Amino acid sequence: MLFFSYWLPSMDGMMRKTLIHFPISETMMIALLFMICTVILYNLMKICIDKLFIKDEIQRANALKEFSHDVSQSLRINEIMDKMVRLLRDSLDIQKIFVFVQNTKDQDYDMAYSLSPLDNRSFKLDHKNPLIKYLESNHECLLMSDFQCMTVYRSMWEEEKNQFAVMHTDCFIPLNDDDTLVGVVAVSLPAGKRNFSFDDLSFLSSISSICSIAVKNSRLYEQAYYEARTDEMTGLYNRKYFYEILEKEYSRCEGRSLALIVFNMDDFRLYNQLYGTKEGDLALQRTARAISSCVGDNGYTTRYSSKVFSVILPGYDMLAAKNLADTIRRQIMHINDNTNDKILKVLTMSIGISSIPYTASSISELIDTADMAVFNVKRKGKNGIMLAAGGQIMRDTQTYRNTEQGHEHREEIYSAYASTIYALTAAIDTKDHYTFNHSKNVAYYASELAYATGLDADTVEIIREAGLLHDVGKIGIPETVLNKPGKLTEEEFEIMKNHVESSVGIIRYLPSLEYVIPAVIGHHERYDGTGYPRRIAGENIPLSARILCVADSFDAMISNRSYKDAYSVDFALREIEKQEGGQFDPKLAGLFIQLVSSGKIKVQNEEENAAQNA
Repeated sequence: MLFFSYWLPSMDGMMRKTLIHFPISETMMIALLFMICTVILYNLMKICIDKLFIKDEIQRANALKEFSHDVSQSLRINEIMDKMVRLLRDSLDIQKIFVFVQNTKDQDYDMAYSLSPLDNRSFKLDHKNPLIKYLESNHECLLMSDFQCMTVYRSMWEEEKNQFAVMHTDCFIPLNDDDTLVGVVAVSLPAGKRNFSFDDLSFLSSISSICSIAVKNSRLYEQAYYEARTDEMTGLYNRKYFYEILEKEYSRCEGRSLALIVFNMDDFRLYNQLYGTKEGDLALQRTARAISSCVGDNGYTTRYSSKVFSVILPGYDMLAAKNLADTIRRQIMHINDNTNDKILKVLTMSIGISSIPYTASSISELIDTADMAVFNVKRKGKNGIMLAAGGQIMRDTQTYRNTEQGHEHREEIYSAYASTIYALTAAIDTKDHYTFNHSKNVAYYASELAYATGLDADTVEIIREAGLLHDVGKIGIPETVLNKPGKLTEEEFEIMKNHVESSVGIIRYLPSLEYVIPAVIGHHERYDGTGYPRRIAGENIPLSARILCVADSFDAMISNRSYKDAYSVDFALREIEKQEGGQFDPKLAGLFIQLVSSGKIKVQNEEENAAQNA
């Protein structure tokens, strides 16, 4: 106003000369200029006052806003605490910061974070400490000077008082999740400054409120994350997380071994029938505790399925895994000894062990070979341990047993399910004699190739049985499609493809033969992933199915069919060689060609086909 009073006469004369041709009021023009100058002057004064008087408050408000935004997007308590420590360090003149977080084991508060990595982190606050009790009921920052005047401080042990004295604590900041105190932040000022201002305490309270909400969300997330990867009954890792762990450890096992132990409880259905499902659940829990206590921090214990447990052991070889499995097996046999109210049946385990790189070269092979070992224990009488045989392809064919030794050993194999298998194959023969002979030939080729890969006799027998049953589903294929002389239409080919699911549908009603299903369902998969029915590729296809694929294709090519004449053996071997890495596993294809070419595998229907062609 003083400015305008001084310059008003000069402005009036200037406007009369300049605006003589414009019908505008001098008063309006002066008012407009006054408003513009006032706005400019106001903003300049505001900037000056902000810089002189409320700079720190603005910076804190902005830092608090940014902190609130950051922690609202974080669900990891470690990240939340780290951001809080950095905010306190940057916004207040603080010498030391100690963060105590409640653990889930004994509910005490362990020191988890500090401002300096050189700080002593051995301090611990007991959950019965008077300070903890006070902060649980009063969700406000507490000055040490005020706390020392309270009765609860005098009730503390001298050791606890000395602990705070060593930490030079000036203020405690509670971190609450509703009525639960999940953490305590202890801060101290430099030696020259021993008091917090009112604004400092308001700032600390704001941090506490924001951090408490973030901690609550973090605990909810961690609880959901824990429940998603653990089994509710036993507390072990569940099947989903089992595969995640296995993938992670497989990627890290370069240059070292990775063992897998599979524990399958024997006769657990009978156990439930004898004592009830409640006692069965208790048995599962006791078994889980026994396994996990033996494994400890050396590996990962999971509940693979209802009565199957698995242990992943990074760095373990087959012998070390076997010793651990035997210790666990013996403990489980005695876990019911302390049940005083009733005499319970002894629990036993059928255990299979496999290891990378000794008996498997991939995750799928690791699981398949361990499962196969379990199945062989079941067949041999249960309550035992079996090491998986080499699942990798043996490149040196000189180690392969000669044909006569193979036949002699095969004659010693006893299959308790031979009558069931031959009843099913006889049913096929009544409808299609080719399928019956083809199944016998595939069983022979597949078992010989399986021996050459280094698989044990029991696993070879399973593959032989899979060869006999792999086409049992063709019982349901119409004869017009099964024996059509020409090329199948797309619709007819889709019908023919269904024989795989039909075969599995028949076999699954025979629990004793369930382990042939992986080979049967995968024998039309291709190594390049373009097969059917699941379109899986490479080593994701079970080894038994890859073996069956080679045997099945070879016999199909050298056999007479309604729609083609038999091809020569040389032609069939050339086709197998062409399809290495396409339809066939390249290692298996190369090994099969060597075995046929050297005469170690005898072609079964070569003379019969030659006579028919003549």
